Amino acid sequence: MQAMVVNRWGEKSVLATRPDPQPGPGEAVMKVRAAGVGLTLLNMRTGSFGGVTPRIMGHELGGDIVATGSGVTHIAVGDRCAVYFYLTCGHCRWCRGGRETLCERFGGYVGVHRDGGFADYVCLPAANFLPIPAGLDYEAAAIAADAVNTNWHCMRERARLNPHDTVLLIGAGGGVGIHGVQVARLFGARVIAADVSEEKLALARQWGAADTINVRAVADVAAEARRLTDGRGVDAAVDYVGHGHTFQAAIDSLAVGGRAVIVGVGTGPASVDPRSLIQTERVITGSRHSTRTELIETMEIMARGLVRPVVGMRAHFTEVESVFDAIRAETLLGRGALEYA
Repeated sequence: MQAMVVNRWGEKSVLATRPDPQPGPGEAVMKVRAAGVGLTLLNMRTGSFGGVTPRIMGHELGGDIVATGSGVTHIAVGDRCAVYFYLTCGHCRWCRGGRETLCERFGGYVGVHRDGGFADYVCLPAANFLPIPAGLDYEAAAIAADAVNTNWHCMRERARLNPHDTVLLIGAGGGVGIHGVQVARLFGARVIAADVSEEKLALARQWGAADTINVRAVADVAAEARRLTDGRGVDAAVDYVGHGHTFQAAIDSLAVGGRAVIVGVGTGPASVDPRSLIQTERVITGSRHSTRTELIETMEIMARGLVRPVVGMRAHFTEVESVFDAIRAETLLGRGALEYA
């Protein structure tokens, strides 16, 4: 098979020929039909997530099951499936308690600790393949598998949005953020979108943002968020960028009782005043991907048309580096997607 291989962390992926994978007990092989591409992959490629090289990356995947190993009963050859990103045990208290992203025997990430899907085929534990519902195509399922389900978990479980809320989304025009605009609106919240260009902010308005903040045109994002809420602050703030200064803006923008949630992985520190937390009961927390159940729910709401994939660039999977270039240049609007035909 053809595969895009990272030979050493920090290097670009290169086209190579690899043997077609064969499933072992409890495993399955999927013919990849579509993949999503986002900033997380560039962060992983630095080596900061662990794993060894050479490695085939790619975890936002949709395709067809073409082979199963012994003991696999919940999927069969011919099933259309999406891929769940995390390698979890399925048996610890967190997995059994519906919080498998905190798995005590966490095995890592698809595309980092095990070869992913920037290739013709991908072989994974069968539990990582989840059926795609009727009415949802491969590309939309691939986008669901990270860019949308991350938001479904974040908005419902961590930001705890409701129709009375105003939420600030920092990085709202990116691949995860633009779907966050839609999911936040699905929960009834008013969205204030912040990003680095008028093009990204226009996209956010197109998908439901009520107000926008160009972070390169204002001196203080938090102050602007408070101005847009008549001085009260926002009920929730989600930071998709993840740098210390961006999360600080999220924290400083909060109203009394507000929730600041970090999703992106960046650099630098943020600070909080413990006394202020006591007095205001603000919540400062993180949000970690989603559970398998939440991915199933995400694909179902997308099949109903309640959230739609926003793809700003498509390329053949052997040209994935062109999508990475657009992400680094901050010119990609929405998510990148890969084609396999």
